[in-house]
Amino acid sequence: MAAAPADQEPVDLAVAMHWLGGDRRLLLELVGIFMDDSPKRLVSLRAAMSTSDIVQVEQLAHSLKGSAAILGAADLQSAARVLEDAAHDGHAEDGPRMVARIARELERAIAFFADPGWPTQLDGEAVP
Repeated sequence: MAAAPADQEPVDLAVAMHWLGGDRRLLLELVGIFMDDSPKRLVSLRAAMSTSDIVQVEQLAHSLKGSAAILGAADLQSAARVLEDAAHDGHAEDGPRMVARIARELERAIAFFADPGWPTQLDGEAVP
């Protein structure tokens, strides 16, 4: 569960474009939703952890995992998967640390998409 190297991009746009069949417009739309929705999901995740609502923790982690996968945010996807699996197995004792990792990875992905220049990187992305 090591953190990603500081120089590694938090988002792989080639993965996102592959998931979306090269649909640049859809990617831009999904990024907008992600930017608006993900911080709210993190607040909900923290609230669910504080009330030990493991079912809600699992559902929120699953949702974040899916969003991260589609957007090519592998480190966020991995962090969310770890929490989802722990909650599913009833072993979320280390949940606060896992949520902190999700928060860090979410912050990195949001910072990537907050940069107004990120769409220019799509110009070099070919869809396999």
